[in-house]
Amino acid sequence: LLIEALRAASANAAPIPTNWLPCPGNTNASAMTGPSDVKVESADIALCLRQGKKQRLGLLIAFFCRRARALVSAGLMSAKPPIRIATISPNPDPDWAWLKDLMPSDFAVAGRALEWRSFSMAASSPRLATLGRWRGARTLAKAATEQPFDLIVSHGPWATSWVQLAAMPKAANTKHLAFSFNFTDLPTGLRKATMARSFRHVDAFAVFTDAEQRLYADYFGIDPTKILRAPWGVAPPLGTLRPRRIEGEYFASLGGEARDYSILCDAARSCPEVKFVVIARPWNFENLNPPENLEVLFNLPFEEAWGIVQHAKAAIIPLRSRETPCGLVSLVGGMHLGKAQIVTDAVGITDYIRDGETGLTVPANDSAALSAAIRRTDADPALAERLGTNAKTYAGAHCSEAATIGYFSDLVKRWFGNN
Repeated sequence: LLIEALRAASANAAPIPTNWLPCPGNTNASAMTGPSDVKVESADIALCLRQGKKQRLGLLIAFFCRRARALVSAGLMSAKPPIRIATISPNPDPDWAWLKDLMPSDFAVAGRALEWRSFSMAASSPRLATLGRWRGARTLAKAATEQPFDLIVSHGPWATSWVQLAAMPKAANTKHLAFSFNFTDLPTGLRKATMARSFRHVDAFAVFTDAEQRLYADYFGIDPTKILRAPWGVAPPLGTLRPRRIEGEYFASLGGEARDYSILCDAARSCPEVKFVVIARPWNFENLNPPENLEVLFNLPFEEAWGIVQHAKAAIIPLRSRETPCGLVSLVGGMHLGKAQIVTDAVGITDYIRDGETGLTVPANDSAALSAAIRRTDADPALAERLGTNAKTYAGAHCSEAATIGYFSDLVKRWFGNN
């Protein structure tokens, strides 16, 4: 526009036409839409350029300020740049952007909307997991070099460590949130030292239990004020009633991480009158000999697996030790479905389960206590109904997607609200 105006001014030619400036992506000036004050008169600029030096500068500044205000009011130009967010996770879906489609469409912080971009660390096979993490982190680093991000959200401690080692040096002045910061098995030796060093400059860690706040602060030397308790907030695993696959009454157990199915097998042997169905991974039953009243199913599709839990009389989550901060996927999913649940009394479980109110807890490695809880639930349908109802109410109030959205919104406002 300035070039055309200069030509008009120097040649004292007729000004270029009104509506010269099109809408974004529209090269047809005649097709322009919007308020009339957005339309640009090149004659205004040509007039400015014919004035004296001081007058010309003042007129040009006033003109472009007016143009900027008009474009903002017409929605053709953003008043403030968006908050650019990168999410990186082991999720193989390259378009998975965490909360992008769940946040309110009009959500903004200090006038800045959110702009999301996703990165995946997924590998083609478990043996290539390290390569997948490195490649994902380097891809993120390259993108941050081309256009910096305001916030990086890494999902899982491995993603967090690799992002710090490979991407954060390229992402100056970028905040880093380590979400889903949870270990099934804590690293040791050189791996622990490397991860501890990489965690030093992470801005915040989101953990899902109070016990993990203390555990990871002590183990990795992390500033405790950076480890923030987040809700395990998810949608119910099923929205409708699934077809029944298993006939009759049974107790179900779903999950593969840090499970102790040897204890469940022992409990099943002591309760031959009760039927059990377990959905797990093949390695969970290596060297185990399940009794005849315990049916084992491996690697079922998501909805089919949860459908079995949905129709069960109650669900069981046997964890391998009291120090195992795992099982929340199965626990909260079962709560959303209104299932009575018998759960190992492990760290963090009591953040979600109140014994006798929203579920039953039993000591780790105690098959007798597990058998007693199974018989108690089996003999008292009213108890199972009450536990399931209370659990569903609690999950709806504290473990929903809305809880996660609220947590993230508050954090973004705290970090970017004063900018």
